[in-house]
Amino acid sequence: PGTPPPVVVITSNSERRLPEAFLRRCVFHHIEFTDDLLKKAVAARRPQLAALSQELVDAALDRFRELRGKPLRKKPATAEFLAWLTVLSAHGIDSGKLRSSPLSQLPHLSVLVKDRDDWMVLSR
Repeated sequence: PGTPPPVVVITSNSERRLPEAFLRRCVFHHIEFTDDLLKKAVAARRPQLAALSQELVDAALDRFRELRGKPLRKKPATAEFLAWLTVLSAHGIDSGKLRSSPLSQLPHLSVLVKDRDDWMVLSR
């Protein structure tokens, strides 16, 4: 036989409902958002984040978990967290500042929170 057909991966991030006719032709696989998955993503990007101390990464993980625990409409996910680490690294943010800042005043919070209503939730 010839070459197998390509596999196409489509992600929705639960942002909108995909058409039923399309979904009938798909295999659904949910990837649970876990600490382990997040840590593996950070480990895979560690070479690009070499300037960050493990202490800062741990502080960022703690604050990220805290942020995701809030009743936000659009909770930040792995991509936002990795982008945030990149920005923190570029701006030389230290772990003390991350740990001591209120959630609404975290450095470069706009990398994580991208919904106006979510900003209001955090400012309360």
